Amino acid sequence: MNTTPVDQWDTKDVEKWLIANYFDPHVSQICDVNGCDGPSLLMLTEADFHLYNLGLPIGDAKRLIIALRKLQLSSVDSMKRLGLPLHVGENSLSGQGCQRSHRYASISESDVGDSLTSSVELIAETTKRFPPEIWKTVISAVYMNTVLLVTSCVMVIVHDRVPDVEKYPPLPDIFLDNFPTIPWAFTLCELIAVGLMLILIAILFIHKHRFIVMRRLFSIGGTVFLLRCISMLITSLSVPGVHLQCAPKVSIFLVYLSPCFR
Repeated sequence: MNTTPVDQWDTKDVEKWLIANYFDPHVSQICDVNGCDGPSLLMLTEADFHLYNLGLPIGDAKRLIIALRKLQLSSVDSMKRLGLPLHVGENSLSGQGCQRSHRYASISESDVGDSLTSSVELIAETTKRFPPEIWKTVISAVYMNTVLLVTSCVMVIVHDRVPDVEKYPPLPDIFLDNFPTIPWAFTLCELIAVGLMLILIAILFIHKHRFIVMRRLFSIGGTVFLLRCISMLITSLSVPGVHLQCAPKVSIFLVYLSPCFR
């Protein structure tokens, strides 16, 4: 039995080890052609078999890997002198397995605790970055409701400026002029709008930053309706369809604005 440390083996010692482990057919390829000595043998990986084209059948390659594994475990001092990692895992001889095992073995319980602490701190920091600021939500809600009231008043004003349907019929439309009016379509549209509103309420109920979403919704909705008011005031169009019934025009001021508050 060879008592020389593996890191001091020459090619002849490697040849003897291969023969002792029944790898006689591969001695020439490993030792003579590739000049594998002791340190090279300890660092040999399964990837090297393909990289240097050692020509080992898969069965012999796997058995050689097992023999190398046993040799590494029995040659700890040689591994230390060569600077090879001692935390060898199950996949240590296949490519990057040794590096992965060494890295995972270095993870301690304190590292896991620090990671959990960092996660909690990140959540707290996110909450501080996005405070609810309910007062902003209230202001945006007041803004939207004010715009909705203005929209109602503008609609009443525009109503009295609508041209007479008898004198100015609805504008021609290729699609609507060739398809009959569907009486229940308007009701269906209202039901769809109610369904979308219920979905929105459900989202606001379960959302983490619901107050931020609400104030953005109020701000955007109020601005859209305000622009709609401006568009209605500067535009005068005929009635879009004969199926719509408009209320009669009035001249008394209080009666004039009463529809705004309905």
